Amino acid sequence: MDDQSEIFDVVNFNDEVIGRATRRECNSNPDLIHRSVFVLIYNNKNQLLWQKRSETKDTSPGEWVTSASGHVNSGDGYYETAVREVREELGVDLDMEFLGKFLFHYPNENEYSAIFRAYSDGPFDFNREEISEIRFMTLSEILGKEKAGELRLTKAVHHIIKSLPLY
Repeated sequence: MDDQSEIFDVVNFNDEVIGRATRRECNSNPDLIHRSVFVLIYNNKNQLLWQKRSETKDTSPGEWVTSASGHVNSGDGYYETAVREVREELGVDLDMEFLGKFLFHYPNENEYSAIFRAYSDGPFDFNREEISEIRFMTLSEILGKEKAGELRLTKAVHHIIKSLPLY
């Protein structure tokens, strides 16, 4: 289970730090904008690595999301968080390219999310406490599986797909 007492920076609509709050507070109060990252890892076949979130996650349990993702801890930056999340979740260190960021509105929270791209064919030693499965699939493959009811994607994935150059 995610540590509900972790401290995140609270930011304004310009993504400037204006305070701090716990994970629990940020994930339950849409007035507290906090930060997160999503990492897209491509293999040499131009497939994306996707992960199925563990059922123990506090948000979107059992849903599929980008290769790695996570909240930015208080005092940390987007890039260092992306590097940390890839290391913690997939057991690798990768060079990353910043693609952009957006403010995403969930019913219970609001996050500025930075998107990064990296390249690797693995192998990956994924964290089985946070992730129940990883798989390389093309964008059309994963969207087809979602349409067929074979899996669920997080809400943020759809926004990422629509807003950013994924290839």
